[in-house]
Amino acid sequence: MSVLRLYKNGTLESMVSVEGEFSNPDEETGLDGTNGETATGALWVALEQTTLAADIDNAVQSITLAAPRFADTDYPVIVVGSEKMLITAGFGTASLTVSRGHNNTSPAAHTSGDAVRAAYDCSVVTIDCQDNDGSDESGWVTYCDDNGSGSPTGIWEAPHSLGSILVSASVAIHRRVVVPAGTSAAYKLDLVHRLAATINEIS
Repeated sequence: MSVLRLYKNGTLESMVSVEGEFSNPDEETGLDGTNGETATGALWVALEQTTLAADIDNAVQSITLAAPRFADTDYPVIVVGSEKMLITAGFGTASLTVSRGHNNTSPAAHTSGDAVRAAYDCSVVTIDCQDNDGSDESGWVTYCDDNGSGSPTGIWEAPHSLGSILVSASVAIHRRVVVPAGTSAAYKLDLVHRLAATINEIS
């Protein structure tokens, strides 16, 4: 799994469902397979993140998040301000137990609403589509860059390179679904976006 996540908005509050969990899918409904309809949508790629739901002092080891996050035990380090914290319990919930001042950072007080991010930088980032069941229809989905004004630009492709994404950055992209003409009516629940990257803890 990656520490990178897809979001439906530039404020990075509405996270697209991860593989196998469909509570907030990136979905298109009613595409016309008879005539080979196309649909596009905007997505944002950023480190997994949320905000603090309550103030904390420089010593408390239980923190409450605005949303359940950070389920991947392979990436247990988060950052609030300049302080790193090591998650020791509560992975994937809104109530984390943490070790403060991880890796020689200084414990500090933080305020409700402060950003809480996975404490990693990502390079060689790519996105593509994966079909998890039956015939492979991942080729229906391609990606391209955003032109800086909310419109797609460049070549539609998969995989698509996003370069590097640092801990506090996000990248706007667009995804396109092209249903081949003559496709029978069906619900497709097995197509997922897949992010890959070289991941390193921030210094």
